[in-house]
Amino acid sequence: MPRVSRLGTPAEKGVNPHIRFRKGAAASSRLIIRVMAESRRLRRAAVAIVVALACAASLSACGKSAPAPRLANSPTAPSPDPPARSSGAGTQALANTTSTTGAAAPQPNGAGAARAAVAPAHPVPAAFRPAPGAPSDAEVRSELAKMSAIRRREDRLRLSAAAANLAGLLPWTLEPKSGVQVSVASVFTDYGLGLACGGVLGRSQLGVAHKTAPCGTLITFGYGGRVLTVPVIDRGPYIAGREWDLTGATAAALGFPGLGKIEWSLAR
Repeated sequence: MPRVSRLGTPAEKGVNPHIRFRKGAAASSRLIIRVMAESRRLRRAAVAIVVALACAASLSACGKSAPAPRLANSPTAPSPDPPARSSGAGTQALANTTSTTGAAAPQPNGAGAARAAVAPAHPVPAAFRPAPGAPSDAEVRSELAKMSAIRRREDRLRLSAAAANLAGLLPWTLEPKSGVQVSVASVFTDYGLGLACGGVLGRSQLGVAHKTAPCGTLITFGYGGRVLTVPVIDRGPYIAGREWDLTGATAAALGFPGLGKIEWSLAR
């Protein structure tokens, strides 16, 4: 009985089985390379077929969309259009054609192409009717005009208040100080808070605040027959129309109600 090798073929005398294995592997590699080449050729052929079919479909579509030419002497051929007259109707037709195609003729004054009308994004339905009691367009415009007038008046008042506040910030040397002056004063009671001229405001502290007067300047106030001289200890008031801010103790000593006109003068 013949001896069988591991590869399943009769082992020839004097032939190494490893050599036979390498030969078989080389043959298998050549077969695989040949199959891959055939598959590449098949893919290229398929792509060429698909491209040819697409070109044929596009050419057939173009041929269908093109109208068939008609002979001039054909009984079904339409009669030629009469020549356009050089009147206003021809000009209007030309303008309509231009607006339809989107190309506008140049204007002699160089204003540019005419803009086409743009349809509204949310057109009003034809069956729309205003609700009963709704204001008309004229009433709405009137209310908007009133609101604008109110806003302008508020802006003017705000500007005038700012101007008055700036007028109160004049340097102390430029303010009138001769004789007895009358100004609007108020009261501040921020007890426990610091003062611009140093220290902390106390409940029994006499003094007054001014925007520009030097700290320590003695001011004599008179109200309701009472007279009191106090120093400047803080800055303020920063409200339009007010010039002095009395401490709570100063207002109590003068019987000052809290806001109003008061007489004052420089202490001699």
